[in-house]
Amino acid sequence: MRVSMSSLAFFLLSSISTTTAFTISTTSTPIAFSTSFRSTSHATRTTLNSSDNNSAFTAFAERLEEDSLFDDNNNDSSDESVMSSWQESLEELLDPKTSTAKKQILLSDLMGANEDIRNDVVEALKERKIDPILTPTGKKLQDGTRAVARQVTTDILPGIASAVQSSEGARKLSEDLPTLIPKIGDAILEAVSTQARKQLELLQGDLADPSRIPNRISKQTADIATEARNVFLETPEGLAGPEYKVVSKGDGYEVREYVGYTAASTSMSKVGEQYALDDLTSSGAAFNAIAAYLFGANDEERSLEMTTPVTTTSLGEMRFYLKKNGDDDTFPNPVAAEDKLNEKGAVKVVDVAPARLAVARFTGFVTDGEVARQKDALLSALAIDGVEIDVPHGAVVPYCVFQYNPPYTIPIVRRNELAIPVRANGEGNPDIKNEWSSEGGELEEEQDVEAPSDVE
Repeated sequence: MRVSMSSLAFFLLSSISTTTAFTISTTSTPIAFSTSFRSTSHATRTTLNSSDNNSAFTAFAERLEEDSLFDDNNNDSSDESVMSSWQESLEELLDPKTSTAKKQILLSDLMGANEDIRNDVVEALKERKIDPILTPTGKKLQDGTRAVARQVTTDILPGIASAVQSSEGARKLSEDLPTLIPKIGDAILEAVSTQARKQLELLQGDLADPSRIPNRISKQTADIATEARNVFLETPEGLAGPEYKVVSKGDGYEVREYVGYTAASTSMSKVGEQYALDDLTSSGAAFNAIAAYLFGANDEERSLEMTTPVTTTSLGEMRFYLKKNGDDDTFPNPVAAEDKLNEKGAVKVVDVAPARLAVARFTGFVTDGEVARQKDALLSALAIDGVEIDVPHGAVVPYCVFQYNPPYTIPIVRRNELAIPVRANGEGNPDIKNEWSSEGGELEEEQDVEAPSDVE
C-alpha cells in the first residue's frame, strides 16, 4: 500500500489537533518521504521536541510496518490488487476495535477516494440500488435478508400450511411422546438437579470465603456480555469446536481437513424412518437430550462445556462436539443411554474419524429446501473444479449440516454450513467409507462430514 506525502501530512496535522503535547520541530531535520517504504529501513525521519512524543510516533511507525502497510515487494499493479476499497476502509474506520493511529490512516485514504465514492453514489442513485455503496458487512446483511425471505416464502410458510392440512405430524407426535417424555424428562430433571447442587456448593463456598465473590460476579458479568454479543455475531464467541485446517478454497466453498474428535450423539429418526430438517419436534427433543447430558445428566454428574457447531447428518443424527478437559480425554456415560438402535431421546458418546470435507456456508434458517439448494450448488462447484467426492459412483451423496449459533441469534447473521466428504489425491478414506455405509449397502451420510462420527 502506498502512502503519499499528503496522507502522512494529514495524519500529522490531525495528531496535532488531538494531542496537545505532540509537536513537531520546524527547525529540525526535515521530514523525508520516499515513494516506496521498505520493511528493512524507514524512509521517514521525524524530530520531536518531547522524548515521550518521539516514543509515541516511533511506536506508531512500527505499527504501520507490522500491519504491512508499507511493502517494498509490491509493484504498482500488486499494490492495486491488495488495496482496500473505500467501503472496506469505512467499515474498518467505524469499528470500535480499530486503533486511533490506524483510523487516522483510514480517514486519509477515504479523503483520497472522493472520486470513487462519488462514482459509486451516482451509480447507486442511477440504478436505484444500494449495492454499490454497501460495506462488506452491509452486503452480508443484505444477502442474509434475501436468504431468510426466500426460506420463509419458499420453505417455511408452505411447510406450515402442509402440516396444518396433514394428520401425519400429529400421528408421529402421539407415537413418540410416550417414549420421548420419560427419557428426555428424566435427563432434564437430572441436569437441573446437578446444576442446583453445584450452585448451592458455590454459595456455600462464597459464604466461607467472601473474597471469591467479586471474581465470580466479574466472570458472570463477562459471560452475560458475551451472550448479548452473540445475538448479532455470525460466529459465537467463547465456544470451542472441532479442530480443522483449510487446505484449499473454491468458488463459494473451502476444503477442510478435520481432526478426529469425540461427540455426544442422539438420533432424530428411527430405523427406516425418513427424517426431515423441518421436523422441529424431533430436532428439539434431540437438542434437549444432548444439552441435558452436557449439563449433568451423566453418571459422573459432571458439567461439560457447550460447544459449536451443532451437527445434523442426512441420516437424522445430531451431534455435539465434546471438548477435552486438559489431558483428560475421557467423558462420562449418559444417563439416558441407548437401549436400542436409533432410539430417540437416547444419548451415546461416539468417536468421529478424521475427514476431508468440502464446506459451503449459508445464512438464515436450516430447512430441507435450503439444504437441497446448497447441496446442489456445492456439488456443481466441486464438479467444475474437478474435486472428487468420496462417495461410490451412483450412491446418494451424504452430507452434514453445521449450525453455529444459539437460537436467539438473529437469522440474517446466522452461520450455517453444509459439508460433503471429498477425496484427497484421488484416494478415498476407508474408515470414512465404512462409517458412511449402512448395513443395507446405502451410504450413511453422516460420519464423515464435519468430523464424521455419527453412525452406525
